[in-house]
Amino acid sequence: MTYTNSSGKEFMTSIRDILTHVALHGQYHRGQINSRFRADGIDPVNMDYITFVR
Repeated sequence: MTYTNSSGKEFMTSIRDILTHVALHGQYHRGQINSRFRADGIDPVNMDYITFVR
């Protein structure tokens, strides 16, 4: 897939790599949220999508 970012720079990336990025990017943010919870003395929570759809 070829696309242009907001700065006008063109990139070519496989759909497989884009989907991998989407999956891992969400995991990264869930980790950030739970790290903040721990820092504030709150037990981390399961925020995985599959947990909510079960």
